Amino acid sequence: MVRSPSPRIKTPSDIRFDQCVDQAADDPAAGLLAANKWQIEGGGYLARNCLGFAYAEQENWEKAISEFVQSAEKAQAAGDERAANFWSQAGNAALAGGDPLVALKYFQAALGPATLDGLLKGEVHLDTARAYVALNQYDEAKKQFILVHQLAPEDPLGWLLSATLARRTGDLVQAKSDIATAAKLVATDPAIALEAGNIAYQAGDMVNARNNWQQAVKFDADSAAGQAASRYLAQLVDAAQE
Repeated sequence: MVRSPSPRIKTPSDIRFDQCVDQAADDPAAGLLAANKWQIEGGGYLARNCLGFAYAEQENWEKAISEFVQSAEKAQAAGDERAANFWSQAGNAALAGGDPLVALKYFQAALGPATLDGLLKGEVHLDTARAYVALNQYDEAKKQFILVHQLAPEDPLGWLLSATLARRTGDLVQAKSDIATAAKLVATDPAIALEAGNIAYQAGDMVNARNNWQQAVKFDADSAAGQAASRYLAQLVDAAQE
């Protein structure tokens, strides 16, 4: 869950907010106590947001969504530009909780006030693309990825996910281009190497599929991507022996 940025000139409330979120990240249970205490003391929407962050760290998505939405509504009413980020957090919690349709509503709310730009705006479009993928609305997801690449061209995750979508929809030319861009940005990411292998395999290029999967294992054998690559390599061996 992305943490909420504080303004450049920090008030005592901003400082306490940062401390509360840090505590929630390190110890969610302690963060819940701190946020509740602050809320009782009149911490308002910042305390609520910290409470949502702590719930999210515990993967209690229903409560996290509720707190993020309330903090976003109050922040928006107060003219606090952080409202856009709070809406984004609500969307991510909804997406993690398995409700991409609700997530889309919150991502749209984050983009609505036009207070985000550059990388932050690109990240919301990336999350929007993920929601559309979860809803099997691939054409809409592709439109979002175009915006992601324009706004956040240095974000390897955007290129990785767009490559994955292109592969799944049979556009291997786009998939190869996108995954190559991702690999240029991060040369040792096992997830990128795994996807490069998947794309090569779907294209019938067993040599590059094997090489990329071996790289994924080399980069981090214990990661989810490294473990998946290990399984695929084992399947290649089994197929060769049959």
